[in-house]
Amino acid sequence: MKKVIVLFLLLTLNAACCMAANIDVEISDNEPAVSIHKDIVFAKYDAWPQTELKMDIFSPDDGKKHPAVIMFPGGAWIAAPKSAWNRLAMKLAENGFAAVPAEYRVIGAADYTEIIGDAKAAVRYLRAHADEFGIDGSKIAVMGSSAGGYLAVMVGVTGGKFNFGDNLDQSSAVQAVIDCLGPTDLTRIADDLTDEKKQMYYSPAGFPSVFVNGVAGYKGRKGGSILDTPETARDSNPLNYISDKTPPFLIFHGDADKTVSLSQSRILHEALTAHNIDSTFYIINGGEHDAVYFHQPSVLKIILDFLNRTLK
Repeated sequence: MKKVIVLFLLLTLNAACCMAANIDVEISDNEPAVSIHKDIVFAKYDAWPQTELKMDIFSPDDGKKHPAVIMFPGGAWIAAPKSAWNRLAMKLAENGFAAVPAEYRVIGAADYTEIIGDAKAAVRYLRAHADEFGIDGSKIAVMGSSAGGYLAVMVGVTGGKFNFGDNLDQSSAVQAVIDCLGPTDLTRIADDLTDEKKQMYYSPAGFPSVFVNGVAGYKGRKGGSILDTPETARDSNPLNYISDKTPPFLIFHGDADKTVSLSQSRILHEALTAHNIDSTFYIINGGEHDAVYFHQPSVLKIILDFLNRTLK
């Protein structure tokens, strides 16, 4: 009986395929072509641990030069998987932008000044190789989620600070910043969170403290809670670097975020507007700490509108 049923299904499917063959299919050549360059090394560090940092470039394949968006992934500064941005990078490339997911070093391999320097090295590399990849080097934005959002913000506000490595003849200044769920003042990262989260984050072993101060005794680091080290707390706070040269900002944060306080984005937006910087702040209703929101059509439209306004 089973063999008869399978045969009947096969005959039915074959008949359906034959009928479908008579239906005309309309095609168009308007679908945007995208070129993808994978695992381009933009920075090398020979000191232990030896590191090669890589970026991917998704760009419109039309022979023209396009504005670029460098994209830093989240991961609490303990992971930086550039592939997390692949889906959005493809959408940005289909809409006329070179989208560049990029890695950076993480806790244990570098301290906060060096990790910020990695993000700036990505900007300088892309500018130095703009002609090679069909990029308009005068129009570069940075974007990041969570820990990557913090890096994007720091790139946007710190000017010539934290620059080291190769391509130092190139500027690390950017023309726009998109911050998604990123922390800012790390001494207040848990303001809206539970007492348990406050205790965890502000302990010497909490990731904001280790990111800024390292582990005591490791690679000469002093360690300690970020609450007890006002100098590094000040130097790692992007609010202290905002100036009249700061580029336009687009900020997103979810009102159900239990990892980074919503108020982190609010104080950034308020500090920017206090300096008369172009800043737009969107609160995602019900949004938790998840980059999935930035693939949604409504949010993608906001991002594209911002990039078209600031880079084109």
